[in-house]
Amino acid sequence: MRKIIAIVLALALLGAAALAESAPGNRLGYKVLSQLSGGSQNALVSPVSLAWALSMAAEGAAGETRQKLLKALDVDDPQTAAELSGPLKDAGLMWANAAFIGAGIELKPDYAAILSERYGAGLFELPDSEAANAWASDATGGLIDHLAVDPAAGGQLTLANAAVLQAEWASPFDPSMTREDAFHTPDGDVTVPFMSQDTYAQYGESMGVQLVGKGYMNGRLAMVLALPSEGGLKRALKNLEENPNSFFTFKPNPQNVRLRLPKLDLSGEASLKDAIVAAGCWVPFHEEYADYSGISEADLKVTDVFQQVRVQVDEAGTRAAAVTEVELSDTAVADEGPQPIDFTVDRPFLFALVDRPTGAVLFAGAVVNPVG
Repeated sequence: MRKIIAIVLALALLGAAALAESAPGNRLGYKVLSQLSGGSQNALVSPVSLAWALSMAAEGAAGETRQKLLKALDVDDPQTAAELSGPLKDAGLMWANAAFIGAGIELKPDYAAILSERYGAGLFELPDSEAANAWASDATGGLIDHLAVDPAAGGQLTLANAAVLQAEWASPFDPSMTREDAFHTPDGDVTVPFMSQDTYAQYGESMGVQLVGKGYMNGRLAMVLALPSEGGLKRALKNLEENPNSFFTFKPNPQNVRLRLPKLDLSGEASLKDAIVAAGCWVPFHEEYADYSGISEADLKVTDVFQQVRVQVDEAGTRAAAVTEVELSDTAVADEGPQPIDFTVDRPFLFALVDRPTGAVLFAGAVVNPVG
């Protein structure tokens, strides 16, 4: 029975390949990940959280500003990203949206109604830092306990999305099999606990990268692990940025895989502005050309986009959370069979946590050093 279940889960992963590029924010998320990591440092991103936050900004944008935001998200209408909220809730992703409205900013009634009705966003006027940080902590189950920017600043509007996930593996790792071993970083070896399992899983190879898809209990979610050859992380990131579906090139049938994966507890906090601009989406940030006239009478500009992500991976499953903030301001600024394929993740690697039915990438990361 275990083999049958594993085969069903592995075959389900095939459906993610056709959708992995098309879900709102996926392509932008991979570009951001590549820019943040550069193949030399850890980086984490939540493409779906970024898509929700930017969609809220796009709802009040006009002209070329709106067009560039929608193009960056690969959608024709910002509501496309909002419509993911229901299906992803079914997948186990919990989320919350908010608008923190500083002194001197008054939202237009139509825009406030869109945030409230379409995005379920709470509207917090004249917020204080303590209350805003409490919102982030509550929305992420304590994994992230603060906002990256102070929403209490005058003349400022912060659009925030928080997303949190807890998912159990369909085939958990046996804790008694966890052993400490060496992970080879560019700066030398570090000793970390490795989980170990012989399992039937979706397996593939693409452009010098080994790929394994490991499913979660709910049958919808899968973690795709991408293990480049030694020294190949930067090249793999570039390939992923140019061809997102390279992450999902699997053999037609499940393979017997000996999976050794380090336990993870990683956090990341970064400005995504430069990465988004590098992806071609510069107009929404431009002091002269940006147009957010649908939001407020104030002359708003997006001054930055911040994202915090935390990912924990252990024998039982995965916990992950993200908070994305769009800051706008009115000032310029083992069974019998063949020998298992060895998949020992003891060098820099990539991962993506994917919802199969929608193709949405919930979290993705480049791991150079699992110690952080």
